[in-house]
Amino acid sequence: MFMKQKTRLEKIKCHDVDSALSASSARWKIVVGHHTMRSAGQHGNTVELIAKLLPILQANNVDLYINGHDHCLQHISSPDSPLQFLTSGGGSKAWRGDVSWWDPKEMKLYYDGQGFMTLQITLNEIDVVFYDIIGNVLHKWSVTKQVYAAE
Repeated sequence: MFMKQKTRLEKIKCHDVDSALSASSARWKIVVGHHTMRSAGQHGNTVELIAKLLPILQANNVDLYINGHDHCLQHISSPDSPLQFLTSGGGSKAWRGDVSWWDPKEMKLYYDGQGFMTLQITLNEIDVVFYDIIGNVLHKWSVTKQVYAAE
């Protein structure tokens, strides 16, 4: 998927992701990938994912894109949709000092040390908590969706 030219296989994969997301009736849509889409860390933004996958995620009202790859913890809010970018790659190679400073309205957390992230998901709420390696809370974030009675 990271080749310079768009291949037939790439088109099929993007179509498959779009089809699966649009067919889903899930209350919460969460996409997990290895590479960052948006990142202030060492690897930075992945241009190919922003160009090819981000429009699909936004069109299908995806709530979270979760990834590793960068060895840090991050929470970045999308400037033009409710989509949140969560990086939990703080298991090793931490404390590099590689950071590209980001708009503070979008960058909710950047931690270059070791740590981990948890998610608690219920019918109408997602709670995200980032911890350092000792278990101290670094950042909390929640989102809710109303539960509507069937008519």
